[in-house]
Amino acid sequence: MVVLGLYTPDDAYDFNTYVEIAGRRRWHKAAYESVVARAALLALDLNARGIRAEPLTFVDSASLVDLREAAVRAGLGTRGLNGLVVTREFGPRVRFGAVFVEPELPRDKPLPDYYCASCSICVSRCPTGALAPWGFDRALCTAEFDPSPEMLARQKREAKPVTPFTRLQCNLCVSSCPIGKNRAVTWWDGSSACEPPGVSELPGGFETLRAQRI
Repeated sequence: MVVLGLYTPDDAYDFNTYVEIAGRRRWHKAAYESVVARAALLALDLNARGIRAEPLTFVDSASLVDLREAAVRAGLGTRGLNGLVVTREFGPRVRFGAVFVEPELPRDKPLPDYYCASCSICVSRCPTGALAPWGFDRALCTAEFDPSPEMLARQKREAKPVTPFTRLQCNLCVSSCPIGKNRAVTWWDGSSACEPPGVSELPGGFETLRAQRI
């Protein structure tokens, strides 16, 4: 399996869009759709090279593989105090995807590092106490995907509206992390053509997409 990490330096990657059209409900999140699309591109490239490959969809990800654990085992980062994967370059500002491959590729190794030994900023910034030095209480997290009725009501009250259909839920456990926080990112005004995403030799990747084997 190849694990992909997409760098998400802007809150826009975490916008949650909820729409209902003709009785059918849709939920969109740019970060997840973007990494799934790039996984599909990588799978196409690998298939063209004679390696059987199939991308992991977001719908299947929770039931098939723990992407955070896979990312750690692939050496893309380590588990942070916030429960997320903290990478050396980008901190926790990364979303993960995967591509299943045959035959099995040589494996990469987990990192020996740990970045949170002398830092607990994310714990102190958590507004609900969901983060603590002894672990993470999902029931208290205002970004929980499957909240209790009480938490759902709180999410509706506290989420930042972006449009009538889009809101930004709490991401302080990500944005408060000092690792990668001051990484230089240049705004591009769209005045010139951008380069289409391509696939490099493993275990390299795009400027914002890294791939490791597990």
